[in-house]
Amino acid sequence: MQVITIREQNQTETGFTAIVSFDGRQEYPVTISNPFTAAQEQELEWYFEDWLVFPTLNTVKAETAAMSVKIYGETLFEQVFKANFDAYSEYRQGRGNLSNVQFEIISNNPEFHALHWEAMRDPDLPRPLAVDAVMLRKSIKPVAVSAYVQPSPVINLLVVTARPDEQKDVSYRTISRPLLEAIAQSKLRVKVELLRPGTYEALSRHLEAKGAGFYHIVHLDMHGALMNYKQVQNPTKANRYLYRGRYGRGDLQPFDGVKAFVCFEGETQGKVDLVEAGELADLLTGKGIPVCILNACQSAKQVNNPTPNPLPLEGEGAKNNPSSSSFSETSLASRLMTAGMQMVVGMGYSVTVTAAKLMMTQLYQHLFAQKPITEAIRLSRKELFNDKERKAYFNKVINLEDWLLPVVYSNQPVNFNLREFTHQEQEEYLLNRSRKSPCTKPLYGFIGRDLEILKVEKSLLRHNILLLQGMGGTGKTTLLNYLREWWQTTHFVEDAFYFGYDQKAWNLSQILFTIAKQVYGDFELRMFQAMPQPAQREQLIDTLRTNRYAVILDNFESVTGQKLAIKNTLSKPKRQEIQDFLERLVGGQTFIVIGSRSEEEWLQERTFDNNIYYLQGLDTEARSDLADKILERHVPPHRIAEIREDADFQKLMKLLDGYPLAMEVTLANLQKQSPQEILAGLQTGDVNLDSGSGDKTKSIIKCVEYSHSNLSADAQKLLLCLAPFSGFIHRCVLPNYIAELQKLEPFQNYAFDKFDEAIQEAINWGLLSGMNLTPNLTPNPPLLPGEGLGVRLLTIQPVFPYFLKSKLETVDEATRKALH
Repeated sequence: MQVITIREQNQTETGFTAIVSFDGRQEYPVTISNPFTAAQEQELEWYFEDWLVFPTLNTVKAETAAMSVKIYGETLFEQVFKANFDAYSEYRQGRGNLSNVQFEIISNNPEFHALHWEAMRDPDLPRPLAVDAVMLRKSIKPVAVSAYVQPSPVINLLVVTARPDEQKDVSYRTISRPLLEAIAQSKLRVKVELLRPGTYEALSRHLEAKGAGFYHIVHLDMHGALMNYKQVQNPTKANRYLYRGRYGRGDLQPFDGVKAFVCFEGETQGKVDLVEAGELADLLTGKGIPVCILNACQSAKQVNNPTPNPLPLEGEGAKNNPSSSSFSETSLASRLMTAGMQMVVGMGYSVTVTAAKLMMTQLYQHLFAQKPITEAIRLSRKELFNDKERKAYFNKVINLEDWLLPVVYSNQPVNFNLREFTHQEQEEYLLNRSRKSPCTKPLYGFIGRDLEILKVEKSLLRHNILLLQGMGGTGKTTLLNYLREWWQTTHFVEDAFYFGYDQKAWNLSQILFTIAKQVYGDFELRMFQAMPQPAQREQLIDTLRTNRYAVILDNFESVTGQKLAIKNTLSKPKRQEIQDFLERLVGGQTFIVIGSRSEEEWLQERTFDNNIYYLQGLDTEARSDLADKILERHVPPHRIAEIREDADFQKLMKLLDGYPLAMEVTLANLQKQSPQEILAGLQTGDVNLDSGSGDKTKSIIKCVEYSHSNLSADAQKLLLCLAPFSGFIHRCVLPNYIAELQKLEPFQNYAFDKFDEAIQEAINWGLLSGMNLTPNLTPNPPLLPGEGLGVRLLTIQPVFPYFLKSKLETVDEATRKALH
């Protein structure tokens, strides 16, 4: 790879003198000045920092600012290369293969690094140089300790996500979710840990526990800003920033000029712990972390500090004091290099959520495809250049030239020091991977719930037992099943155990044995089984209290036989055993989540107390995503845009209020009906999920009833036979079930040869969800006589069994008894 170096020599009244060299050979002197005036620089800053807040205003000014990036880049290129004929000639020899070129900008002067080197552009080429070539900054300063990671067979990555404002903040998993998805698709061995909570203290303790040289990458997914002390003193919200009692640091002291900060979470919602660049560098010094990635806004920004320089000493000329203000080190990325890191990636200005997600997804996808990290960064910048649409305020989409924002500091090649597995390590790695519980994928995928996940995790960290309460059809089971996988993948827990009371009435003995099988080895398990239950309980309580597991008890309303609950009840003594067990786990390391439609008052005082999260409908963005997926599945493509713009569809969406089941069973009707027809039908049935009060379960049953009424008479009759089922039906058992029903007198006149057609109708109307576990087969094809059924599952929408049971009450007694 050819290395083109631009090294600053001296600062002058008008700019800088520098040396351009190619592979360290011939050096060419050049003179460089800032291509922008102060006013133009301010306009560029407005373009990146402020325009997206009011994207419908000043569009001409924004276009001018966007065009100025190209002018800036070409001017800078001309100063560096075209001013010296020999330098330009040598550059031209390598520009035909820029993917094999690395530019290095070397200076210890913050003002030199304040130039937008990433904008540099050859006017003869279609793209800026940084899009096609690697562009690195180097700031050669002494470091106390150089990063050296221990040899490892896996890449260890720590993601620190801080969302101080919770529901008023950026979505919790904007970066971490696509990161985990990229890892799942890659072949590279990567272990990701997501720090909880996102506090400075948690990070300090976590790094100390892991020891030096453990992590290869630390990714800071949080807000950043350059602030002066007045801004810190007078925030937009009173008491927003921590001043005193800051863990591991002294009180925040007054300072001159501006400093770079990152925003960790405080102890309560809305409270921010500002961590200054030097404090963060001090924390990371000696931890042996080669790479730090920051998608924090302004994390690589250098600004002119409005702090007057001291008067010149006697005999000093103006050339040594070129202005009445100076640049000091305000770049967080540059400052972190003093922690001995090999590479730090930051952002020159504020970065939109859209751009951060796009860039980080691309970066990790390429990195985990075993591209060098410098190339992965270049390719992610190229993606920003090729896809410039960004979501601004008021749901407006704007185009931004934010490919310019990523700034990369690197003083030496990144060395992750990876090695091959030993046989024992590989076995352990594969066993750990096999223990993870992949959740059953919902028909439309897992959508949204970032805020809910954040709130649940924070609640569990405060008190380790939580009641997740919500009506039937809210999505509790979907969320809890997903949390099992999410928590294991991000190492929030060592293992997760799920007990669904819609499937069976789990008693304490069954719970204890199921957990013990997973947490104990063969010898320990045999010893455990030989003990009486009281001893088993005590041993497992000790294990759960001292280790971080998750125990999920779902559909818990069934235990006491609440209204509309599936009757998997437990006797009072059996319930007491579970209550006593849970009480002994209060305050321990294991998290307990109870999912229920009821308030579970019999458990509350001694277990979850007031730690309750009420699950409601999806947020606006997530419900829109779910609606899109439902329409794509059930409606011809040419009708989707028309439906989306229909005013009655908007009213229908408001009526359904983001409740997943109501949306799934109702919007499927758009296959054959207009939004107006569905809206009228639901309103006739008194469905109003967005009323904001009362138990909405009845309204969801009305949604089911509306979809059921659209089935053919034969299908309605045949589907009544599914009343005994709940949760899942394996299609391979249906022929045997039908054969048994045909032996019974009440079912002699049932057209069971049309049973598959009835099931397909129910799938089409959103009452059942077909799951095909064989990826190469067409999803949910209608079953043909004699076709193999062993690979197909049917998911029953949660309220549908209750609805069928209510319908069962309307048929003759003989049929009711036969199906019971």
